Amino acid sequence: MNKFGYMHGDGYAFTYQIGETPVMSSAASPQSSGSGAASETLSPRRMDRYFVWPCGADNLDFNTCKTLIKGNRLLPSLIEKQIAILFGTGPQLYISTIDKDGKVTRQYVKNEKIQNWLDSWRENGLPDTFETYLNKCIRSYYYSEGIFSKLHLSRAHAAGLRGLAVPIAGLEHVSELRCRMATTKDISRTQDVEDRDFTHIMVGNWEKSSNISEFKVYPRLDYTKPLMKHCAISYSKNPNHGEEIYATNKFFKGIMQWIRGCNATPEYINSFLENSLSARHHVIIPNAWIKQKEEMLQNLCDMNAQLKAQGAKESDMHKVRVGDKTLEIGDTYTEDILSQYVQLEISNLANFLSGRGKNQGKIYTSRSFYNDNGDLESWKIEEIPQKYKEYIEALISYDKRADMVLLSAKGIDSSISNISSDGVISKSGADTYYNYMVYLTQQSIPESVVCADLNYAIRLNFPQEYAQGIRIGFYRPNVQRQEEISPSDRLSNQSEL
Repeated sequence: MNKFGYMHGDGYAFTYQIGETPVMSSAASPQSSGSGAASETLSPRRMDRYFVWPCGADNLDFNTCKTLIKGNRLLPSLIEKQIAILFGTGPQLYISTIDKDGKVTRQYVKNEKIQNWLDSWRENGLPDTFETYLNKCIRSYYYSEGIFSKLHLSRAHAAGLRGLAVPIAGLEHVSELRCRMATTKDISRTQDVEDRDFTHIMVGNWEKSSNISEFKVYPRLDYTKPLMKHCAISYSKNPNHGEEIYATNKFFKGIMQWIRGCNATPEYINSFLENSLSARHHVIIPNAWIKQKEEMLQNLCDMNAQLKAQGAKESDMHKVRVGDKTLEIGDTYTEDILSQYVQLEISNLANFLSGRGKNQGKIYTSRSFYNDNGDLESWKIEEIPQKYKEYIEALISYDKRADMVLLSAKGIDSSISNISSDGVISKSGADTYYNYMVYLTQQSIPESVVCADLNYAIRLNFPQEYAQGIRIGFYRPNVQRQEEISPSDRLSNQSEL
């Protein structure tokens, strides 16, 4: 039976304990240091003939990241801004050139052969257009910094008619939530596992199933023989220091607890208000009362056993009524019966304290009795001092600090995100311009990872054009300062019709 507990309902809440033993804080436990995640040891999981490398200790790191970010009020919109900035006005073919001063610039070009192939993905049986594919890749990058892509061979190439069509019909994005690395090689006793050890990708719902029949297994793309398999999956990622198998969101683990706290703050405040501004009372139930009730229940069970032996019906058995509820105790005493009885009494007290009873908690203070030593004992209902203002202000202060941590972790200046530490939109045009231009210089790595598989497909399909330097990327126009624009073209002088 629990010695300590919490009861709430119908807008009222209180804590309780059995006996006078002081309540020890769980925070004092040496096991609550929270350092376990940093030292987790991973090992492969056996599924039929495959050895699957888990994504985190519970194999759900990707899913946990998605859930916590989705439940946060800031991060989804911040990531959407990053997605929009990287995508720009959309994907474009380009050639990098170097001018006489050694400056690398992009020359955006048109190529009918490549563009016709890009525009034919849906006709080739692919689920998405190439623009949608790239959009999904960007999202995977900003949530996990790794991208799984399925390369589909064209029907002609798969049938052996290799001169009639390009080898790759198109690419399909596969969510990292559904993908895990696997191999048929027994690595259960291998201490040093590397990315290249995994030759397959297992795809399925890892949150709900572990049945091998519900998963699909694809060969991982072999760059030495890229066209040998009809359908292979590649994994492009932004490598992290010390992370050799799966890419990880660099900002997430460091601020995961801040995200949890930030997500929980509204719940704390709402619960505080819903339960009449938190638990106002602490109830102490004497051990003598527990002992007395235990003896009472044991005697009733013994009496029921005698009645049963005499052939009495179940309806004639002794029962215990607490408030408007009845407890069936049977003919055999167990500690569970006592626990149920105590919970009914505590629940009944909650009804009184919430205002249903005329005398509220006073009736329980009148439940006095003498213990074995002859001392008078009774239930004690102690009022907990409430500092409503301090509690709410503490939550709000924590919330503001959490916002600052999240914003700084994402590396987006408030002039770009439109969010400052106090939720005020930055109005400085100069701040926005310069911080945006600095942010644009940081897009090379994200773009290279997002476009890696599509550029590799262009290399396989159009080797001559690829040799000429044609690649696909995103066009992001430079923002001009208002003083660099003629007065008639400035935003302040534009109007919508």
